[in-house]
Amino acid sequence: MKRWVKFGAAVVLALAMCAVSAALLLACMRPMEDRAYDLAMHWRTEARPEGWVYDQKGWAVFTQEGDTVTGLAPNGFGGFDRLDELGQTFYFSRVLSEDVDSPTLRLDTGNSTVTVFLDGAVLYTDCPELDNRIGYLRLPTLERYREEPVLVTLPQNYAGKTLTVAQSSDPFGGELQEPVMTVWPCAVTLYCGYAYESALVAESFQAAVPAALAFAAGTLLLTLFTAQTFRGKPDFGTLCGALLAFFWLARRLDLSLLPNVPLGPLPVDAAGLARELSLTLLLVFLAFRLTERRRVAICLCAGVQGITVAVYVAMQIMGQLTLYLVLALSAISLAGLVAALVCGVLEWKRNWFFHCFCPLTAAGAITWAALGYWRFDGHSSGMLLWPLAGIMTAAALVTALAEAVRRETARRTEARLLAQRNELAQDSYKALRRQNEQVMMLRHDMMKHFQVLRQTVTDEKSAAYLDELIGENEKIRPVVQSGNEMLDVILNSKLSAAADAGIAVKIARMKAPDKLTLSDAELCSLVMNLLDNAVEGASAPGVERPYIKLDFSVKEHFFAISCKNSTTMEHIQKETAPGRGFGLKIIKQIVARYDDLLETEYGTDYYSVKLAIPLD
Repeated sequence: MKRWVKFGAAVVLALAMCAVSAALLLACMRPMEDRAYDLAMHWRTEARPEGWVYDQKGWAVFTQEGDTVTGLAPNGFGGFDRLDELGQTFYFSRVLSEDVDSPTLRLDTGNSTVTVFLDGAVLYTDCPELDNRIGYLRLPTLERYREEPVLVTLPQNYAGKTLTVAQSSDPFGGELQEPVMTVWPCAVTLYCGYAYESALVAESFQAAVPAALAFAAGTLLLTLFTAQTFRGKPDFGTLCGALLAFFWLARRLDLSLLPNVPLGPLPVDAAGLARELSLTLLLVFLAFRLTERRRVAICLCAGVQGITVAVYVAMQIMGQLTLYLVLALSAISLAGLVAALVCGVLEWKRNWFFHCFCPLTAAGAITWAALGYWRFDGHSSGMLLWPLAGIMTAAALVTALAEAVRRETARRTEARLLAQRNELAQDSYKALRRQNEQVMMLRHDMMKHFQVLRQTVTDEKSAAYLDELIGENEKIRPVVQSGNEMLDVILNSKLSAAADAGIAVKIARMKAPDKLTLSDAELCSLVMNLLDNAVEGASAPGVERPYIKLDFSVKEHFFAISCKNSTTMEHIQKETAPGRGFGLKIIKQIVARYDDLLETEYGTDYYSVKLAIPLD
């Protein structure tokens, strides 16, 4: 009882620590509440939402040359017309009345340069070498597009002061053949600096935590595959799982941040390619866990997707990538994932992997939708594909690790049971040897007693009877005499027990070398388990004519052993089930150390084991 209490307390403590850790991670992955004010005068993305109405939001947009101020006319879409000349610096200004803590401005400037004023005082400028005064600025444009926004920290007493932003205009009129005298003030956001920093931390955690978990999972699976290879039983599904984890890691990371390769920039989108390959590997990994027919179907889906990815890469390299190809690839990927999920559900009851994978996938999808991250509006298959792919990948990796732990636990348990069975075989042999020695000593003592009695008896009938007993006792020899003492002890004991059980024992040949390459412990375990299996099989219910046929011989440079016994197919199926057949596993382990010369054969009513041990 105390043991179970301690175990329960340990489980509760572990779950509590996991819950606290998960809560901390979730807290770090969610940013603070942000009191932000969008002060942009135009819609920031390509598509304007339905019902969007232009609002100048208190900004005055103008040009200023010295003290001469000229207002610009809004076009109703966030742009302003009537510049005096191309490339002219323009200004937009408003009084800041919004109240936030740690006030910070964010300016999405694109390829424009800016200077920020607060009541005429410079807070920020891209061109410190210029005359940064309102009405005297001539700001140039940048040669390239600026990816990161401009951040400007405001003083705490900013409220009621006038914010003025000077911005450069495009002197070439953009890509249009005819220059247009229209400018677009950059998007401005006023927000709490703490919240922004919190969002950056949350964004970092959102990328780092899954990436770290994927790296750990990939490393563990790759280590497991290496161990399997060393044991001679590699599982390529495990290798595929490791590659899946690493490709998913590459997908989660922004590969565009990596420096260019020495030969120049990559001709393809590395992050997009890693994302597509991770989907293909996910299908292949799931196919390894399915039964044969369904495995073929999912492998075909993976093949079609792989071909589509190859076409996608080729078209991207040639610069002919189309939206239709992207949509087709998304549709094919989504169909493959759905097909794999359906196959997994069909094998849910009898397949341990999918018995865990399917509930995890369902729980992940429900959680994702409940948290409001999953909003499918029917416009893009990617809105369904990528969350589903992420959830299925996470569920597959978790299940693969759980399966690996389960298999390793079973392997260690089996190894412990095999060791225990070996020890029992050794102990059984020692008991048999002691019993045999005691019998021989008793026989020796009885002979002495018979001889003493013979000398004292004068009656002729009694004397003749004692002579007969002495003669019969001298004729008694072990049933088996192979030439190997250990082998003789085991065979005589086991075969005697088999005969007592009504099993017919037939020995074709019984010849064994005195010394073998096997150790005494290995020979004992091998023969004991071989005969125990034979006796157990011949004694199985339903065996009509129980028998054991043995053949021990020396052929050239090998010690050959053959054991055939009667049995039933039900018994064979029972012994070959997982967690059974330890005797045969021990035999295979021992023989594997000596060139692995082992052959098993069975039919509806028999089981045969043939093995050879090198003498050199």
